[in-house]
Amino acid sequence: MAQILELATRPDRLRQDQAATLKQALLPFAAELPDHVRALLTHIDRQTVNRNRWTFVMLSPSQNAAVVNFLASNSTRPIIGLKLWALCFEHLDIDTGEIMLTREEIADKMGCSAAHISEIMGELVEFGAISRRRVRVAGLRGQGVVRYFMNPRVATHLAGSARDKAQAEAPLLRLIDGGK
Repeated sequence: MAQILELATRPDRLRQDQAATLKQALLPFAAELPDHVRALLTHIDRQTVNRNRWTFVMLSPSQNAAVVNFLASNSTRPIIGLKLWALCFEHLDIDTGEIMLTREEIADKMGCSAAHISEIMGELVEFGAISRRRVRVAGLRGQGVVRYFMNPRVATHLAGSARDKAQAEAPLLRLIDGGK
């Protein structure tokens, strides 16, 4: 049976290999890296995906629908919340599940205040759609910077037993009393 192959030039293959090598070298230190280096990693991912023209994230239709319905019915800013939810997938690190934007970057892209983004992200955290982690940054005082991660029960790139383990450890989406 015939196969269709996409031919890549030697420079293209070299570039892909170099990008993969650089990313693998930096990933163990991802939590401690300055934001501009983390942004570089995301840029490398985007360039690699653009060359491959495909990114793969398994999305649970029912879990995604639950998040969309939650935001539409309960968010203090439902339209912004829905747009924010979509933006999270555009900037998702497929290797770690991290949403690779800061609160300020999200606010800039959404055209609203960082306080509104914090409020909506807080709703998503409370609902269980995403998690929030504080990461200490060398040279900075305080609790550290906030990083957001997708709940693997909603979306993940993992397969097989790795996916099963991540989903077993992830919180379930939960109803929140109150609403608007």
